[in-house]
Amino acid sequence: MIENRKNYRLDVDKIKTLQDVKNVFDSIRFIGYYDADDPEDENYYLSEYFTIPQEPQELTIPAPRKSIEELQQDFDGKMDELLVKTKRKFAVSKQTAEYHYNAKFAGIIQDFEYAKKHGEFRPKLTLTYGTGLSAGSYETSFVIKQGNKHEGYYTFGNGRYIKYYMPTKPNVIARFFMKTCLALRWVDEK
Repeated sequence: MIENRKNYRLDVDKIKTLQDVKNVFDSIRFIGYYDADDPEDENYYLSEYFTIPQEPQELTIPAPRKSIEELQQDFDGKMDELLVKTKRKFAVSKQTAEYHYNAKFAGIIQDFEYAKKHGEFRPKLTLTYGTGLSAGSYETSFVIKQGNKHEGYYTFGNGRYIKYYMPTKPNVIARFFMKTCLALRWVDEK
């Protein structure tokens, strides 16, 4: 009666010796034909090696399907929740945009007040990462500029990959110490 056979899982942690392996192979043909609750059954030792459920599995009955009205109510609830979340995100976005606009406008006002007080706008440092071709080789450079006017720049060695532009040329003593102490060489552009 093969149709009555059941498939149980082998518990490999319980197999320790060769005799256990032999018992497992001998017992495979009896699985499903013995009573696991009856210790007097001649094949009761099978439960040592196989995981055998003691209680029969109960069938679960699926929940009844929802009506169209219930589905419509669920959909409306989810849409209302999504609408509230979207409104909240737009409000936060509006607040953030207003904050950044006010901060930028306040910075512009401060720049004009500085220019009114000192007669010029404060110098701005800009970092630039540029690439270019030079003598048939690929060259990258890292440039730091202070304003639009510059007399020259400091650089390391002969590579001139890092350039720090200065609006005024430093004096001889400053250039000497920059060269000897920091290995920064001054290059005139004019």
